[in-house]
Amino acid sequence: MKLTKNIGSTGRLIRLGVCLLLLGYAYWKGSWIALGAALFVFFEVYFSWCIVYQILGINSCPVDRR
Repeated sequence: MKLTKNIGSTGRLIRLGVCLLLLGYAYWKGSWIALGAALFVFFEVYFSWCIVYQILGINSCPVDRR
């Protein structure tokens, strides 16, 4: 499976916000599960790739037509 970009800029910003909220929650509650979820979301933001989008065939990343 190839990690082709399938998340646009808006989706990345929303996911980054979710990641930061999860990190804060994980620190506040001492939750390893929330920390794992935050790291997973950060992985999605960093690589602009979402496994759920890949499975469903969704692509919100703008197409580069050169």
